Amino acid sequence: MALRLVEAFVPEEHREETLALLSDAAPPEHVWAESSSPEVAIVRAVVGSSRTGDLIDQLHERFSSLPAFRVLVVSIDAVLPRPAASGEEQERAQRGSSAAVSREEVYAKVADGAELNRTFLSMTVLATIVAAIGMAKSNEAAVIGAMVVAPLLGPNMGLALGLTLADGSLIRSALKSNLAGFALAFFTAVLLGVGLDVDPSIPEISSRTRLGFADLLLALAAGCAGTLAYTTGAPSYLIGVMVAVAILPPTVASALLLGDGHMPEALQALLLVTANVAAVNLAGMLTFVVKGMRPRTWWRAERAKKSMRVGISVWVSLLAILGVLIAIYTRTQS
Repeated sequence: MALRLVEAFVPEEHREETLALLSDAAPPEHVWAESSSPEVAIVRAVVGSSRTGDLIDQLHERFSSLPAFRVLVVSIDAVLPRPAASGEEQERAQRGSSAAVSREEVYAKVADGAELNRTFLSMTVLATIVAAIGMAKSNEAAVIGAMVVAPLLGPNMGLALGLTLADGSLIRSALKSNLAGFALAFFTAVLLGVGLDVDPSIPEISSRTRLGFADLLLALAAGCAGTLAYTTGAPSYLIGVMVAVAILPPTVASALLLGDGHMPEALQALLLVTANVAAVNLAGMLTFVVKGMRPRTWWRAERAKKSMRVGISVWVSLLAILGVLIAIYTRTQS
């Protein structure tokens, strides 16, 4: 059971009410209070991550209008004595409660991962170089290593969450990172394709030029897994490899083929990239909705519904068009 330390800062007169709320979510021995000043009380509780979302929702609903109100949530590696999971918490863990991780934790992690910075750009270039050389030399281990390095999970999950919440700032940040990462990877691979001898029949390259519905299923699974990693507290750096599988290799394959003058194969690989990006983001949006990621206020909730409808419609339409192209391509090859 993952643990969180929840610290609530409330006016002193609301100390007992806050203690009661936190005591409902944690054993009495793991709830305590102190005063930071004569006017402000700090109430702390060690709770299971499956209770964090509900608890923060209750605190926000009750105290958000108070000027002194603050809530801090900190991940805990260990605590002694370790609190036993209640029957309710075990049931939540088994069924994957939508409140497993608070929306604030999810948003903070996704927003950090969607940020465009030098580290993201550097890792993208390095992953592209490793993947390109691995493909050109038919070195499967190198291609796998590139997918481990590629930082592609954050921007795609940021775009999915931004559309789910109608968060313009997050959408812009994720789009900027996605476009910059794709452009940089593609341009780098094109330059490498000019200098390398690229054989379209090599399995590591030819497999990325064959369009099939299995590739869409892989991308959908990657999008679901990426979202679940953020909403359940699973290690996202491991799940990120799944998203990289769907996006990085076909991008590099397309650019390598273009750089070496293999235009038809390059276009086929580029179609696969487009389909996979649409599938990853569609699956991410749907999973965020199922896991209960929605704005708190009703007016933002209305905007979020419109944003979700637009986003889902765009991704579904794009996948439908690409599905028709895949069907035509499959028929012509048979």
